[in-house]
Amino acid sequence: MYISLEKTIRAMSIALDLAEISSSLDASILKSNNGETYSEHTFLHHSKKVTYISLEIGKVLNLTSSELEELYVTTLLHDIGAANNVICSHYASETVEAHCVLGASITSHFPIFSNIGDTILYHHENYNGTGPMKLKGDDIPIQSQIIHLADLLEFSYDEKLPSFKQRDKITDIISSLEGSTFSSTLISAFLKVSSKDIFWFNLETIASMDFILDNIAPSLDIYIDLDQFENIAVIFSRIIDSKSKFTASHSIGISELAYKVSSFIGYDEEKCKKMRIAGLLHDIGKLAIPSSILDKNDSLTKDEFAIIKSHVYYTKIILDKIEDIPYIADWASNHHEKLNGNGYPRSLTAEEISEESRIIGVCDIYQALTEDRPYRKGLDKGKAFSILDGMVADNFICEKSVELLKEALNKQ
Repeated sequence: MYISLEKTIRAMSIALDLAEISSSLDASILKSNNGETYSEHTFLHHSKKVTYISLEIGKVLNLTSSELEELYVTTLLHDIGAANNVICSHYASETVEAHCVLGASITSHFPIFSNIGDTILYHHENYNGTGPMKLKGDDIPIQSQIIHLADLLEFSYDEKLPSFKQRDKITDIISSLEGSTFSSTLISAFLKVSSKDIFWFNLETIASMDFILDNIAPSLDIYIDLDQFENIAVIFSRIIDSKSKFTASHSIGISELAYKVSSFIGYDEEKCKKMRIAGLLHDIGKLAIPSSILDKNDSLTKDEFAIIKSHVYYTKIILDKIEDIPYIADWASNHHEKLNGNGYPRSLTAEEISEESRIIGVCDIYQALTEDRPYRKGLDKGKAFSILDGMVADNFICEKSVELLKEALNKQ
């Protein structure tokens, strides 16, 4: 089985865009690391805009096709270390450094493009050596330099104003940093790009018009195998699980349970891996949920619960972008459906819920019951299965799936 890297990266960038939106809902006062206030900047579609700017500059700098491909992928993922609080991760030197280090760590095992981690690590370095890692001059990877400039330009852009009212001001801000934050070569490339009206028109409309980025993005005619795709799924499970202090290893735990049950009942190895991947990605939609709701240590209001329920909808939206994994997308996004038709988001009936989806759903509940939470210790196996048995009696979940999980765990 082979999966399009292009579609995978674009799906993951959607997940990061959703994280940026949810982060903006949690934000208060924001300051950049030079002290300027950016409280009005929402960071919505930040990665998409930065990617567009970076590619335009990269082309002027005559980067090779392989360098442009790597720049494209890296820029879409450059704030992966800040996915859970993109705004606060950009306002103070210690948080800037932290999200660069975390992003490099998360992407260190990315299956394609070996330089992604280093580029992300150094994407806030200043040319004069005053950045968080103190790297200086041309020791800073050129892709990192490009992303840094694109970042600052996007930070300076006011979504509430038409581009013609701010282009001169932004151009002056960027130009004034020649020799300190950016090299003369990079500034020259930026001035060439920004001198064209079409650059600013595209920047103004790119959030709602995906084809603008599609038209300049390199064609990634690259396909990865299931093991490589699982490596990417692990990367995103780490982001998902770090979204809430309640779920430090929730997705990993479910993936392991799903694999055990799948192996126990005799699925072939490829299908077992697909089930494991579904477990890793089942909560990817939680990146769209504000942390203030995920971390609420009290009963949720009706409105808050409605927002929580949307996470499985977003899981399906994100994974459906990867057309090569339709079964994984279904298994991952159906884990809150109930046999009596009262689940969410699609209110599927028993006949519409596959065995694989039922297994993922049971594993999700069991993992949640047995893991520690700040407000309680995890339940032991007996108590957890007692609750699951009660849910079977109420026609919420599948009796066969519960019994398979019991047997698989007893076998180990």
